[in-house]
Amino acid sequence: MITTVTLNPMLDKTVDVARIIPGGIVRATRVGMVVGGKGVNVSRQLRHLGMETIATGFIGGEIGTILERLLDAESLGNAFVKIEGMTREGVTYRDETGTMTSVFEPPHVVAEADCARLLEQCELLGKESTWVVCCGSSPSAAADECYAAIIRSMRAKGVSTALDSYGAALRSGVGAIPDLVKVNRHEWEHTFGETLATEGAVVGALRTMLYRGVRTAILTDGERPCYAATGSSVWKAIPAGVDAVNPTGSGDSMLAAMLFGLHQQWEFDTLLAYGIAAGAANARVWDVAASKHADIEALVSHVHCEKIIT
Repeated sequence: MITTVTLNPMLDKTVDVARIIPGGIVRATRVGMVVGGKGVNVSRQLRHLGMETIATGFIGGEIGTILERLLDAESLGNAFVKIEGMTREGVTYRDETGTMTSVFEPPHVVAEADCARLLEQCELLGKESTWVVCCGSSPSAAADECYAAIIRSMRAKGVSTALDSYGAALRSGVGAIPDLVKVNRHEWEHTFGETLATEGAVVGALRTMLYRGVRTAILTDGERPCYAATGSSVWKAIPAGVDAVNPTGSGDSMLAAMLFGLHQQWEFDTLLAYGIAAGAANARVWDVAASKHADIEALVSHVHCEKIIT
């Protein structure tokens, strides 16, 4: 089983309208709701790939209850820790031209006692897990060290960990030495104040993580080349070109597909290409993190992977 942890999930609404009229009244033609959050997306994609998974993290208030109901409705295993604060909502208004305007509420506030309860939950779930995957932002200062505490605890128990975050949660999480770190270039630059304008700078950032003890480090950059370092090798992968419909969750789909490849004990270039193909497959459709094997496999041959450092 793979456990995913999302500190800052969201009720993600999409509202279809003819057009947005500033200062006016707009009638919606359709409203859709889904549970948003990077870790939830990883679990969602894992389930579509036939993997056993459970999602945890923080939820609160009436919105948290809705999130549980939605997760149950899509048969996505969940065991969230309930807090006093209200889980946020995000609304995306999509007009007839495909233009999207999103409004995200402020996150819920998390207390130190909540983090302690989440750590206990992860230690319980970790007993049945091969990986614990920490994804997404920290909702408040008290939660900034949550991922780091979970990673240290899992490492002590021999459970593999992955991290995909930014800001304070990424800085502390990397310091706890997860087995795998995946981050996009913009988030890395924002977190560490370092511009990765050249391939050499990217390679240097990846190797810095390996020097700290991370086994595999991956840096994505949207439709631009992805770089990955593991052992003494550095890989450069060029994604398949697709017409993007909704790129939300593509990085999460990539991470899930790579975890699937690790479970299958594939060679690194094979699982990297599969992960990148999963990200592209996600971007070409509206539904998030719902690609089937056939959708991904159709794009794998269009991904070019080369080892640039042996």
